[in-house]
Amino acid sequence: LGKQLSLCRPRLDLRWTNISVPFDSWEYSSLMFSKKDKRFYLPVPGSNYLCSWDLNFKKDSNPKFHELVLHDLPHMHRPRWKQFDSYSREDHWVESPSGECFLVKWYTEYKHTDGFVVPTVMVFREEDRKDGRINMRYTEDLGDNGIFISKAEDFCVATSSNRGLWPNSIFSNGRLWATLDLTNKVTGCYEYPESTPDKIPYSPYWLTPFSST
Repeated sequence: LGKQLSLCRPRLDLRWTNISVPFDSWEYSSLMFSKKDKRFYLPVPGSNYLCSWDLNFKKDSNPKFHELVLHDLPHMHRPRWKQFDSYSREDHWVESPSGECFLVKWYTEYKHTDGFVVPTVMVFREEDRKDGRINMRYTEDLGDNGIFISKAEDFCVATSSNRGLWPNSIFSNGRLWATLDLTNKVTGCYEYPESTPDKIPYSPYWLTPFSST
């Protein structure tokens, strides 16, 4: 809500914890909880920095800022890079089941005649952290991982443990319902079937895997 981040802990503490976010316009950045670090992470708009909060906000509500240093950017001509300034962009910070971290930069172009066109996606893998800096290297190899991004918390799963998923892929549900196969560089954008009732509300969320046991 504006510059405020509000969270509660179901089954632990139903009271809302309100945290002031020290920057404007984070609509296109997603909050993620790291099981490895026990911290909440939120990319700063522009993805030059990553801010984080300790799980126990009552002890310290001030965020820590980590500079994101991107290496091995894909080769593109300068006019192409300038084009990205006019695109809609979302920044997503995701942690894999093994604890690897990825930054997903998702660029979407919109044309009045054609609507949304095939998005441009860049993925960076965390290499190391030192002195408040996080070194990220461009990659097209997620290994066995599949990344899910939506208007809910982003997450990553091992595709070999989830039947029907492609490895090295990104699944989006938000402005676009799309899949991106990084291995074959194939993007699929989907629409609801024509027979879908109009009264069924659009739900731009992926649900994280859970066990009934």
